[in-house]
Amino acid sequence: MRVRSAALLLALIVAGPTLAGGLFSQAAAAVMAPPPEPSPSPAPSPTPTPPPPIPPGPAPTPTPTPTPAPAPGRSRTTKSPSEAGLASISQAYPMDYRSILDRLEDDPNNPALLNELGNLLVQYGRLRSAIVQYEKALKIQPSLAIVWNNLGVVYTASGKFMEGERAYRRAIKVNPAYALAYYNLGANFDQRGDYDNAINFYQRAIELDPTLLDVRVNPQVATNRHLAVILVKSYLDKGGSVVLPVQSMYPAKARKKTQP
Repeated sequence: MRVRSAALLLALIVAGPTLAGGLFSQAAAAVMAPPPEPSPSPAPSPTPTPPPPIPPGPAPTPTPTPTPAPAPGRSRTTKSPSEAGLASISQAYPMDYRSILDRLEDDPNNPALLNELGNLLVQYGRLRSAIVQYEKALKIQPSLAIVWNNLGVVYTASGKFMEGERAYRRAIKVNPAYALAYYNLGANFDQRGDYDNAINFYQRAIELDPTLLDVRVNPQVATNRHLAVILVKSYLDKGGSVVLPVQSMYPAKARKKTQP
């Protein structure tokens, strides 16, 4: 046993450095070897950057409406409709406020322009101002039946019935066939409760101009409460009969067609 132990010990002494060197060399290699470089991870694909927004272009400049230059020698001091207290007037009207004032600057004594200005003022409820324009026109030319009639309309609408009656009668004196003046005079009496005179003047007006029965020509006829009486009276005054019509049992005779 001692011989085996001695042999084993001798073998270990001889083989020890080799085993120790191998172990050391592996351990040392493990210690001395540089740490393994980490394998590079794949870089994430870059997110595409959207292109910068295109700045909006400048807004189109509205084309200015050319303003007509004032005529030489004329001052543009006329007030606009709003400055004069009037609502804006449709340019579809053939004689708008601005045009009338411009024309009156050149021709201040034109009775037709003064009448148009009065009519426009009536449309916007400026009755007193309209009377001024009508009276100014009549001072220049008193023979204008239309202006007398218009003046009567404004006086009657203002509750000045006697002034309205005088204006209507003056219009009829200037033009005895002026049907509308007769009708308006009848309306003046109608509002005063004088129905007999009203019906007489209504009747005279319709006899002179039957189109006054058309509401498109004379809107007032739609509310004329005496219309039936007026028509019957006019019919009787022309020799009409109040006997109801009789009927025949025979068919009406056919009319012969005329050759073209």
